[in-house]
Amino acid sequence: MSRTALGTGIDEGAEAGRSDVVADRTAETTQWLRARRGAGRARRFAYVSYVALVLLLGWYGLFVIGLFHEIGHRRPLADSAGAVARTLPSGLVLAALAGIFLTVRDALWRGPVILPRPDVDWLLALPVRRRPVLLPWFALSAGIWALAALLLGFVGALLVAAADLGRIGLLAPAFLGPAVCLALLAVAGAAVVERSRKAADLLHRATPVLLLVVLLSAVQTGAAAQGHRSKALETVELWSGPWGWAAQPVLAAAGRSAPLWPMALALLVAATAAALVYAGKVVDEVPVAVLRSRARASGGVLAGILAVDMRSVRLSMTGGLEVRGRGRVERWAARLSPPRSPGLLVAWRDVLGLLMAPRRLGLMVLLLVPAGAAAVAAAGTRGGTAYLAAALAALLGYFAGSQLLEPARLDADDVRRTAWSPRPYERLALGHALVPALVLAAAGCLLAVPVALSGHATAPLIVLAAAPVLVAAGLLSAYRSPVPVWVLAGGPLLADAGPILAMLWYAVGPMAGVAGLTVLLAAPFPAGLPQAADPLGRVAACWVLALLMFRWALGRARRRVRS
Repeated sequence: MSRTALGTGIDEGAEAGRSDVVADRTAETTQWLRARRGAGRARRFAYVSYVALVLLLGWYGLFVIGLFHEIGHRRPLADSAGAVARTLPSGLVLAALAGIFLTVRDALWRGPVILPRPDVDWLLALPVRRRPVLLPWFALSAGIWALAALLLGFVGALLVAAADLGRIGLLAPAFLGPAVCLALLAVAGAAVVERSRKAADLLHRATPVLLLVVLLSAVQTGAAAQGHRSKALETVELWSGPWGWAAQPVLAAAGRSAPLWPMALALLVAATAAALVYAGKVVDEVPVAVLRSRARASGGVLAGILAVDMRSVRLSMTGGLEVRGRGRVERWAARLSPPRSPGLLVAWRDVLGLLMAPRRLGLMVLLLVPAGAAAVAAAGTRGGTAYLAAALAALLGYFAGSQLLEPARLDADDVRRTAWSPRPYERLALGHALVPALVLAAAGCLLAVPVALSGHATAPLIVLAAAPVLVAAGLLSAYRSPVPVWVLAGGPLLADAGPILAMLWYAVGPMAGVAGLTVLLAAPFPAGLPQAADPLGRVAACWVLALLMFRWALGRARRRVRS
């Protein structure tokens, strides 16, 4: 079939549409595509299969073979059998919830039905039936997720067997079957999200709540590992949905109490089958505009990964997350009048941006809670443990502060956004630090009040010392310079370390802030000085570091506007 014939088919389809008769060129079009793509598709499939096989054998295979060999001779995790048994119910629910959340969330920018751009732009415009075109791509995504579930499920079975909680012959099918069911169920849910704009909007708005549920489940798992279990809560979780139904066969194979696990497994299989049948019926209803935006987003993500530019990856992933309608806070913020003083316009825009995106404030608080716990742990220990806890606290604090710097990143992405101001570009860049520093310090101090009342009186001072450093590190990341071409294309001259050097190029600012804050907070106070000067000295040192980093960010912004 030639392109002329296909063009004639389009004209015939248009004429048929006017006469209420639909022309179907599906068989001819697919036959022509197979003839044109046959040899190239076979070569690409062979190459992808070879790379996947090498990676599986080189990483996954060696790990599994080594662990399987250890289990055959001894039980390497037998000493931790008690902790594993305590965390098994809540840990399995946590893993299932996290997997379903990530899979369904993936449908907001990519989804299980994703076609190459040529197919979307050319093939779907022809008079062909959409189901034969879209269903194979959905089946491919379902197969990939099922394979990933099999690999992860087998690792879980090996780990439980290594703790001497059961035989691998019983644990393997108990893990693999429910894992595949969960994967297929999640893919079917992702297809519904990709097909329905209303479902996508609902998921986007519910993301903070779902993320909080996953974090609470993680907290419950950690508490169970320490011996603080809630059997009533675990029972509710095990019967609350597919994430709990999938855990019951594993508990039974591990010798735990799950007397009704056959019923739970039957419910899981029935729910999976019903979801797959429904997804197969609606997969051809995904709008062409959605398929086109997902194809472009996937190309942008791939380009950003190849360029080691995580900002481009994030923009490509979030470019299509447009939610219809506004909440009350957003509508109220849109009516706010700008200040009369020109010097406050940047701060006003930052405040308005935070009010229009309240999820960022919620995510900041969620990140500050474990950051504060790590900081308290660092204050109560010495040596390497203190440095490790302080580094974790500084890293989580950096991610919390970066949630407030999206206006600065937008101005750094396009310098034309600041053309309204007669002030120098670098002055506006520093102006973006005011609101994030105040919000981060205020939220951190409020969260530090219970810590201070419990015996750590210097907790608010630590927050005041760390907030400027974390915001400065975020500004350095926002106004980073592009990676030089010679770094990415250095090849043998750089020992093929171009991608690693590019990542270091982008991360040098945040790494400097996190490392400096870690040393200043965890290092022992010099001997011979009064202990009363300890917190004040650390605060002063952190502020000096923040001033140096703001100076660095000023230079980066100046070079960016000149380039």
